[in-house]
Amino acid sequence: MLSLEEFITPLPVEELVGAFWSDRLYARPDGPRPAALLDAAPELASAEEVLRGYDQPVRVSRKGGPYGSAPTGADAVQAYRAGFTCVLLNMERSFPGLKDLIADAAGLFGLPPSALSCESFCSSASSGLAMHSDFDVNFALLLHGRKKWRLAPNRSIVNQTSLCFAGGSVQPDPKQVKYAHAPFPDQMPADCVDVDVEPGGFLFIPRGWWHETYSTGDCLQLNLTIKGPHWAGVYSRALESVLLEDAEWRKYAYGIASAGAPREKAIDELAVLLDRLRRDQGLADPRELAAKMLDLVDVDKVESGSQRKASRLSQTGPQNSVV
Repeated sequence: MLSLEEFITPLPVEELVGAFWSDRLYARPDGPRPAALLDAAPELASAEEVLRGYDQPVRVSRKGGPYGSAPTGADAVQAYRAGFTCVLLNMERSFPGLKDLIADAAGLFGLPPSALSCESFCSSASSGLAMHSDFDVNFALLLHGRKKWRLAPNRSIVNQTSLCFAGGSVQPDPKQVKYAHAPFPDQMPADCVDVDVEPGGFLFIPRGWWHETYSTGDCLQLNLTIKGPHWAGVYSRALESVLLEDAEWRKYAYGIASAGAPREKAIDELAVLLDRLRRDQGLADPRELAAKMLDLVDVDKVESGSQRKASRLSQTGPQNSVV
């Protein structure tokens, strides 16, 4: 069984959690490649083997375009040979041996396995990804090739919920601009960190860090990612479960898309329900209420709309940037 300890070796899990989790960058330029990884997924011996064994859609891109997709990894081999970066999501669906890694990490961080996934980046010749900031937490292990990373915290937004691109790009999720307290930079910040990684090199990239990459040779990277859930999703799911026990909350919301009197009636009706909710919850002890909410949530089904959107964007990509 492949564990998180083996995946990040020789860095102990206790040191990762104690010293770097969850907002400090950790970078190791090289190191041993865990033998248990090839036992879990022998196809990770090379990028082409990974592509031929991957039976899901693949996102292909070059730094300045063009961008596209292929139905399966086998269909993306020619793009890979031509210098495109191939992005493979949900690797565990095609290589079930990686599910042990996900289960072990999920247990360590107290998350449902559905909140974690494995991703792979395959490229040849000179390639890479343009500047972007991810909403997920990344454990990135380079298996083959060489890669230069440029990284810096995204100081424009706290706890982003979707991908963010450099300031001049069209954002895949415009709400991120609303959440931001400062404009996104047009290029990597002057104080960014440069890291040159060779086979066996490992990075822990906290949520919300700008990065761009430059890859050389036949490059294969495997990432373990954490994609939520965030507290808003947990609470809203639990709250819905509570509210649906009341027949009044199960009524259809007539009038919410109207103007004039029908909309005023809808506002009045919702105001009555909110007042009842305020009274009912106002009497509850916060910890008692929190425990009740968590008991009601099926954590495997908690996923925010922005996470679903980000997942779709990772497959299709925006027209003017690289995912």
